[in-house]
Amino acid sequence: MILRIFIKPLIWLAIICYGLFVPANDLPKKPFLSIPHFDKLVHFGLFFMFCLLLFVPFKKLKTKYLFYAPAISLLFAAILEGTQHMISASRSSNLYDFIANSAGIFAAAFFFYFFVSGRKWEKYF
Repeated sequence: MILRIFIKPLIWLAIICYGLFVPANDLPKKPFLSIPHFDKLVHFGLFFMFCLLLFVPFKKLKTKYLFYAPAISLLFAAILEGTQHMISASRSSNLYDFIANSAGIFAAAFFFYFFVSGRKWEKYF
């Protein structure tokens, strides 16, 4: 069943949705979270991992995984960032967050292509 090979990216997508749509008042208040632009690192990491998790199922399906995983990741990054202000009144859409999302996606594509693709340890993703 195709859905089963996409379970890890789908779970990660649910985590991303929770993080992006939770009201701002409910976000944790820790000292390290007040680092300037820390949220951009979070956006980068969330979408880096999402794209990385999408590579393996698309590769198993013998598709153009180097195209589909980043393309779908970018699509979700745009949709989720664009709708963030509609779903949560205390959150807003931000171009710089989308840029951080995109940077994470392109970093994942670079990492997967040069360090993972074709190696035996990709089964761990």
